[in-house]
Amino acid sequence: MAARRRLATREIHVDRNGQLATPSPRPPPLHDLITTIIDNYVPELDAVTLSSIVEPSPRICGSWVEVLPELIKNDTDTALASAVRAFAVSILSRGPKRSFSVSEGLEAYNQALVSVNEALRSPYSDFPVAIAAAVMCLLLAELYHVTSLCSYKAHLQGLADLMQLSRPEVYASGIPHRLFVVLAFLSRKSSFLAKDEWKTIPFCETAPSPVQSLMSEAAVIPSILERMDAEGARAVAQESLQAFEAALARLDAWADAFHSSASASSPLFWFQQSADHKRRHISFRDITAASALTHLWSFRVICLTNMDQISALCHDCRPTADDGSRMAHSGETKRLSVMICQSIEYLMQDKMKLFGPTSLSLPLRTAYATFEAGGEQSGEELRWCKEILKDMRTRGYGFVSYFLGV
Repeated sequence: MAARRRLATREIHVDRNGQLATPSPRPPPLHDLITTIIDNYVPELDAVTLSSIVEPSPRICGSWVEVLPELIKNDTDTALASAVRAFAVSILSRGPKRSFSVSEGLEAYNQALVSVNEALRSPYSDFPVAIAAAVMCLLLAELYHVTSLCSYKAHLQGLADLMQLSRPEVYASGIPHRLFVVLAFLSRKSSFLAKDEWKTIPFCETAPSPVQSLMSEAAVIPSILERMDAEGARAVAQESLQAFEAALARLDAWADAFHSSASASSPLFWFQQSADHKRRHISFRDITAASALTHLWSFRVICLTNMDQISALCHDCRPTADDGSRMAHSGETKRLSVMICQSIEYLMQDKMKLFGPTSLSLPLRTAYATFEAGGEQSGEELRWCKEILKDMRTRGYGFVSYFLGV
């Protein structure tokens, strides 16, 4: 909070006639900007102070922000400093307690775009960790301005291209490892992260977080969807069904291992009745379990839904007898989608900071699509989902609607 108060400081100017002129912002120290980002992004249970030693095995994928102090200390990179300011000011230009105007947030964002573009034109031999962190800051600053989903995807693709310029070994330790992020499933396109070397080498020294290991198992799903789009679902129906079955098997294996980490005294999640007694909601052991399980349920829904669609399109396609029990059913996808919505209350707690809402984009989009496709039988659930989105927009997280296209 102290950092936020310092960031709100304004210089007072007086003209020659002794009249107060328009106040202008006093450039805050980078230390305060970084504190603001960590205070607003990292969940309280995972928060660290700037003097903390960076843990070797991060619990959440968003822990990359915790290396910003070290990057700023070791590198006076103008692009990173500009992007850090853009992200921090964007955070503080939204909500009822905002200390910067929206126009100031946009101005800082535009300045950072110019600075990062100039930095990308400069030659470099090793992985440019400062530039990668700058792109991540721009990526999240974009969420507050939501100029367009295309802009967000452009930043995401730029980060993917930047990562691929280096070998997977680069990300095995140190700051690059903390910046090794799992790209979102925003399109039906294959990703380099689905390759075996990218799923194993970056984690040969430091074990992946549960969410990172889950994403590695699910990384093949976009490539299946991409082939269906390119060659036609009917033409590759049998191969796609088998690929989805294999993906589900990997997801189930991951789930078994993850659930085995829980104990009877500390389960991964449990159901609770809401305060108004109208609906149940889900509480989780921690933010790691919440993020991992909501994404697991999303990936299962995506697989099952596409398998149902393939079967409906091509009636002569039948999986093997062993795979028959795994055929998708609308009841299962609806059940999982309801569980995703029951998780919203936990992830939207104030203590989850910005990480909670940003981690909901894919799960909520998946649940919304399930209810929308369910027609009248899912009408009540779809209205519930729309109420959730309305509440998120009211609380300043309108970017989620962009991911859902509503």
